[in-house]
Amino acid sequence: MDKGFLRKIIAAIYVILIIFVELLGFAYSNQEDDKLIENFIDYTSGWTIDGVDVKFPYEADDKFRISNVLPVVYGDQFLVFKCYYEDVVVYIDGKEVYRSLDHKLFNVSSNVGKKEIHVGMKPEYSGKTIDIDINLQQSLYGAEIYGSVITTRSGYGIYILKSKWLQISIAVILAFFGLCESIVAAYYILKRSHILRRLSFEALLYAGFFAILSSMWLMCQTRLLYVIFGNGTGFAILEIIVFLLLPLAFLELVRAVNFRISFWDNVVDGIFSMTILLLFILSLVGILDWGQIVIIGHGIDLLIAALACYYSYTSLKEAKRKSERRVIAIGNLLFLLICLVALAMYINNIDSNYNVIIVVGLIIYISTQVGVIYKRISIRVEEQEELVQAREFAYTDELTHLTNRRYFYEELKAIEDKELVKDTSVVFLDVNRLKYYNDNYGHDAGDELLRATAECLNGAFEDSSTAIISRIGGDEFVVMLVASEAELKRRIDKFNKIANTWCGKVINGFTASIGVASTRDYPDASAEELCKIADDNMLTDKSKFYSQSGHERRKN
Repeated sequence: MDKGFLRKIIAAIYVILIIFVELLGFAYSNQEDDKLIENFIDYTSGWTIDGVDVKFPYEADDKFRISNVLPVVYGDQFLVFKCYYEDVVVYIDGKEVYRSLDHKLFNVSSNVGKKEIHVGMKPEYSGKTIDIDINLQQSLYGAEIYGSVITTRSGYGIYILKSKWLQISIAVILAFFGLCESIVAAYYILKRSHILRRLSFEALLYAGFFAILSSMWLMCQTRLLYVIFGNGTGFAILEIIVFLLLPLAFLELVRAVNFRISFWDNVVDGIFSMTILLLFILSLVGILDWGQIVIIGHGIDLLIAALACYYSYTSLKEAKRKSERRVIAIGNLLFLLICLVALAMYINNIDSNYNVIIVVGLIIYISTQVGVIYKRISIRVEEQEELVQAREFAYTDELTHLTNRRYFYEELKAIEDKELVKDTSVVFLDVNRLKYYNDNYGHDAGDELLRATAECLNGAFEDSSTAIISRIGGDEFVVMLVASEAELKRRIDKFNKIANTWCGKVINGFTASIGVASTRDYPDASAEELCKIADDNMLTDKSKFYSQSGHERRKN
């Protein structure tokens, strides 16, 4: 047997043995965990209402008084009474020691953040009767008392860390990877890349945003940030804002993964975005309470879940490269199913342990969505070399600072064996009367005309995340992008408008001959064939320009 392989087996057995011994140490240790909790008292028993014992969780529609006898307490402790309340007054030995205040944001009252009552303890309170007059919130999902403890601030933080360790661990991991994904994706989106890979980087960017938002939501759910920093209202509102942004980020991710960039997809996306923005505004001005928009948010969740299911279904149905899209679609469907289960648990019992279900869904999401996105991107060493300055120069037109002919045709070569995305379009453009300006005003004027053309193209097409804009000849330019028929017309009209009103040192308005070809009209055409069709259409438009303008082509 190979000695190297034998050493690996021995090392593996050694590591497994160490882990096994460590697990035995945890499993059979006789150390009592409770003794290590700093002044922590579980205070859920002994509560009565009108002399009748009550057990948590407990809920009631009307205002009531709940009573108990305090154990031995110290000055660094406080009572944490966990409930969704409207208003509370606390008495100890008949004396008022605490009265809840209205929570306000920009001077607008709200019941958001009213999840816990914190009452400071004193040694003289030991053995005294505590009475709490409480009015629970009237919520669609119900409101209840779900726990009570007496602890110190640090002890409560330790309690949260131990009881919510899974959520906190996942939140930290999501924050780290989400930040890394966002930075990497944003960096490469700003670089020139062919359409399919650029859309993949957009998917990675939205995956990063979704991971960061998920991390923030999980951390707010634990209330650890509130214990550390205070300001329960602020963190409660942050939790609601993140909760509403999560489905929107997920929708953007699903759209990017499935190349859903049609006009109607954009309309639906805009409706969801504007609805969420309107909810925020209505809450800020006090027309809606922050708690109410959570209920509306659940409706938005269901609609976006249905839309994502539709996208996943069509992706499975239409995909030719099934090994990739099928994994993404199945991962989406599993994640959405788990989220729906968690949502049902939340609606049925607002204090249920639905967070664990969400965490399971996030793990599935991470292992499918992000994993396949990384595989699709496939950042190889060759692509890293494209970042080197020398290669940047090789792909850049010195006069216009657009990408050049070499870059554009290498992009064509990169996608020649791939299925073109729906609505892939090519625009060929030839500047009119360049020879006239060169002959009559000098080559500086001609250069100004070419730079003006590049600037106008950028103004019309650069904000498209899929657009490649290149100068491929003396007066010839090309744009390749994914755009619906209406969007493409709008961008060309915008170019013509900018060009007609252009004002430079010599050039005061100019025109260009334009030819267009799209997979809508030529579904079986390759990228190279689309370019040939667009070029022919441009030449036809060029002939039309000279015949209508009366200019002699060889002199202009």
